[in-house]
Amino acid sequence: MLPPISSAPAYDELLDLRLLDNYDDAQLDELAFGVICLDDRGTIVKYNLAEARLARLDRSRVLGRDFFREVAPCTATPEFEGKFREFLGGREPRTSFPYVFDFKFGAQEVQVELVRASSSHGRRVFVCINRRKFRPPRPAFAAVQAPRQSELVPGEDALGVRRDDAEQRVVILPETALRALRLTWDRVAPQGWSLFAAEWGFRWGRLAVIDLDTELFETRDLGLRDLPLDEALELIRMHVENDGWGQLAIDVTSSAAITRGAAIVTLERSALAEASGESTVPRCQLIGGVVRAMLGHISQRQLAVREVRCAAQGAPRCEMIVVAHSRHAGLDAALESATDARGALALLEGASGPLPRAGDVLARLF
Repeated sequence: MLPPISSAPAYDELLDLRLLDNYDDAQLDELAFGVICLDDRGTIVKYNLAEARLARLDRSRVLGRDFFREVAPCTATPEFEGKFREFLGGREPRTSFPYVFDFKFGAQEVQVELVRASSSHGRRVFVCINRRKFRPPRPAFAAVQAPRQSELVPGEDALGVRRDDAEQRVVILPETALRALRLTWDRVAPQGWSLFAAEWGFRWGRLAVIDLDTELFETRDLGLRDLPLDEALELIRMHVENDGWGQLAIDVTSSAAITRGAAIVTLERSALAEASGESTVPRCQLIGGVVRAMLGHISQRQLAVREVRCAAQGAPRCEMIVVAHSRHAGLDAALESATDARGALALLEGASGPLPRAGDVLARLF
């Protein structure tokens, strides 16, 4: 496999593509590169989230369709379909080749890897697609460009279907729905909301990162972790705020954050807190999970997030602390005696020693 020529989504160097057959749909959705599983007729059996975002198609509308004729007619060529048929007839476990996908919104230079599924699934093939470079549409290939979602499934708006700019389906979730969810959960499993919401937010955040990375790769050939710190944090803030969850702030550069090896997260006008009403416990673990996933993606570290206090408890804003997962026990111990983020940080064992001296900071700047 040749190395990527840009920062576009690449195969994880630690991932053995031959193990994809053991992945369920949720695990495939957490991969940053496109994965399509085809049967021996070219029918789409699996289609992961990254591919749906990058191709701007809804996977629920492409499953069961002919990949080469209906979904990606630009691949019905000897250079792609021909290699697929040749691979089916051979015995090699995998093969790869470069290609150019033609979409109506632009062309994409890709590296394709075909990986044979296990014999238990018959003659299925995983098509792994690593984007290398994004280009404008190629007019000469207009006749074979992949269809837009609206062309693939016309008339959806009359069926109550809404889509975002990436042609992915969206629904409007009013605050009353959040309140109903929380009340139901409290009735069924009153002690389980924090664990459920934190895990839900974490899974949601890992999928949301693919959205952010996809947009960046298309427009700038960069990923979220390639950006300057301030810009990456700003994109996370905008993502949360644009969806109406509240005003988010993430502090990783103040002396309080640096010396304690922590991130300080605040959320004002939290939709979750307002939907919960008065509460004796924090209620914004869902957003904490989203932040945990996004910061973990950028840092490539497992993190732990704890909400110190919440607007649902009467606080002016929601406050959370993020640390490395290996330090979660220390954070939990600090929270037993703290009533706000400042107090918790004071009790948290420092990760970087004492406060930096002004002379040391200026010496690094100049």
